[in-house]
Amino acid sequence: MLALALAAGAGCTGSRLPFPDHDDRRSGCGPLTYDEVRGRPPAYLGKPALDRFANDHAVCAGVWLRTGRGFVPQGVATAGWAAWVSGFDGDAPLHHRYCAITQVDLRTGRTMARLDPVAGQVGDRDPVTCRHGGGLVRDAHGLWLVETSRLWLIDPGTLDVRRVWALADPLRGSFALLDGDGRLGIGRWYPHRPGRVDWFDTDALVASTALDITPATAQRSTPAPRATQGAVWGALGGGRPGAWFVQSVTRCGVLVGPDGTRRRAFVPGAEGMSLAGRRSLWVVSESGTRHYQRLGGRPVVPMLVRLDLTDFASWTRPGCRV
Repeated sequence: MLALALAAGAGCTGSRLPFPDHDDRRSGCGPLTYDEVRGRPPAYLGKPALDRFANDHAVCAGVWLRTGRGFVPQGVATAGWAAWVSGFDGDAPLHHRYCAITQVDLRTGRTMARLDPVAGQVGDRDPVTCRHGGGLVRDAHGLWLVETSRLWLIDPGTLDVRRVWALADPLRGSFALLDGDGRLGIGRWYPHRPGRVDWFDTDALVASTALDITPATAQRSTPAPRATQGAVWGALGGGRPGAWFVQSVTRCGVLVGPDGTRRRAFVPGAEGMSLAGRRSLWVVSESGTRHYQRLGGRPVVPMLVRLDLTDFASWTRPGCRV
């Protein structure tokens, strides 16, 4: 049964947002300390300290997510002081790692609303439940959530599922981003070969009665680095805007530029990203989750971190490999 828990006082109706859009400006950048992270710290952490990582001088804020013991964040979308985080239950059996979306107040870490699990139907077909929830972006239509075999459109104010499409092979929903013209990029993750990003007109998707999204529906397809976990469109460090990709494992993060050559050390365990204004970037990391901390040897990193991009051009190159 689909459950939606709305926190009291959230004040959301329809597609209204609880906070206005704004440029989330720099405020006392890092390295961040444990006591500066917003929200209640998880009880499973063995030490009251954060681990350092390359370029963590740019971390200006962090948020602990209170989303359940096994939750592993994968995607993030932001608007003003609101963040929507998608992910899955990493403690569940492999084929039962269902998606959840949590709306969080970035000022306090308080949970505003939660959809768990994400469930619906592709047209009049049998009911389905989302698995993994690898990417999340937001535009005028709502929240676009991607999983391996489906695309979901969700109301950001109520978290109601508006529509579901099936993704036809070889399309694969591993991560998502929006380009400068508002096209939706659905990314394919491959561990040992380059990925792909297939680009779609969201107006056309919403207007269509089709239940299946096929490669022929895409306006174009572009390459992505192998093992891409997340992506964002922007002009990071100056130059022309383009797609920046995250390659990561729980001990290492690498940010790869549009040309594939500009590489910067990044947040360990980084997954989805969301720009907030011109010089702030929110990132979700899975390294600090209970699922990975209990495996040992993983750095303690808040599940949500905000980086200031002012000196991005001078960030160091990665000292680890993915």
